Formats: sequence, C-alpha cells, structure tokens
Amino acid sequence: MKPFIKLIVVILLLGCEGDSKNSNIALSNFIKPEYSFKESLFNCKMAKDKTLNSVERFIPKFVDSYLEMEGGDAEELYFLFPVSEDNIETQFFNLLLKYDEVTDLDRFLLTLTSLSFDDIATCDNSKTVKNSFRLTKKVINNFPVISEVLHCEYKDGFSYATMKLVIEQFSDALVKNNSPVEIVYSEEDGSNINFQWTNIFSSLESRKDFVESWQALQISKEIQEFLLEQSTCQSSKTFRQYKVL
Repeated sequence: MKPFIKLIVVILLLGCEGDSKNSNIALSNFIKPEYSFKESLFNCKMAKDKTLNSVERFIPKFVDSYLEMEGGDAEELYFLFPVSEDNIETQFFNLLLKYDEVTDLDRFLLTLTSLSFDDIATCDNSKTVKNSFRLTKKVINNFPVISEVLHCEYKDGFSYATMKLVIEQFSDALVKNNSPVEIVYSEEDGSNINFQWTNIFSSLESRKDFVESWQALQISKEIQEFLLEQSTCQSSKTFRQYKVL
C-alpha cells in the first residue's frame, strides 16, 4: 500500500505544475536522498620500483598511526584493484575511504603524508566528497569482495526525486528474490546530476549468478526501461576490494 500512496503523492505533485521540467525541479527540492555516510575515492599508480608487497608492509603502519589520532575509529578504508575476468591489474589501484565527517578525510590525508605513502604510489589529490547510502539492507563483510561501479548522469529534468520510486521497486524486488548483492547509491557533494551506483558481490561467480537470475525476471526489464528513461551510465568497472580499516 505504501508504494501506491507515494505514487499518488508524486502524481499530485506533478499535476500541480504545467511544465514537466519545472515539476521535476520542484520535486527534487522536496524529495532528497537520506545519506548515511560519506565516501572519497583516490586513483593511485604504483611507483616504478614498488610492488603489492610494499603496499602490504605499509598497511599495518598506516592503521596503527591512524588509530592513534583523535577519532579514527569509525572510518573504513578499502584498497580496490581493477579486475579483468580473474586477472588483477596491480599497477593501478584505488583507495576508498568511508567516513562521517569531512575532518575524517583531512585526518586520512595527513596520515598518508606523514608516512610518505607517495614513495609507494602516487595518488590524485582530489578531495571530492560523495554522499552515500545503501539501497539494500544486505551488507557483505566477507572480504575480499567484488565491487562493480557505474558512473551515471541524470537526463535533463530528472533527479533522485523522480528515480526514487524506481529505486524502491528495485530494492523490493531484490529482497523478494533474496538477491546476494549489496548496493550503494552516491551523489557528489553539491551535485544532484551525477551519481554513482556500486554493486558489491561476494565473488565473480556470485555476480555472474545474480546477473543471470535477475535478467530472467520480468521486472528487471521494466526497471531497466525506467533507468534508461531517466539517466545515462558509462560502462561499469569491476574491482577486487580489500578492507584494511
């Protein structure tokens, strides 16, 4: 009953404006994502004479130093390595920090600098903050996991507000079919146009099984049509994700 009531509310809101584009803008001011944490991603390249062993030796030092600072006990840090089928590319990798306050990001960057992480790898200096929340209640904590990332953009006149009912329908279908996937939705701080969709699986095999079972459902076709109507996405990128903090 609740989704039906929400649909009626949306229809009424849309009907209050003659122009659909202006209606969607008004709706986006009324319905916003309920974020629960922040994320920052850093693209890194291994130094010429360094290997994964260098990174592995660095991690314990980083964790000890970071946890000694005031705060530093609620954040999560991940290393992500691009995956091509079962092969892992180790020259390039990402650092992903999940946190609550922007000061946590400053503390993270300070720790990397103090431990001379740039001797091991060079990372971009971006301090881009993404506001995020989980679309699913399921959380996969059996690391390493497979992380599939899609960078998307809302089409003109659309936003999270217009996508919300589709997202709820998608989430309900995942629960109903007991799908083995964790999904995170993110928007860049200050932007309601660009968003990121992250699917997390326990393994490549789990991802393959999910895709096959999901595509066999009639509702998957309906949801895909709604998504394509409202947004465009780049090709997904797949990573093997390790949690270190």
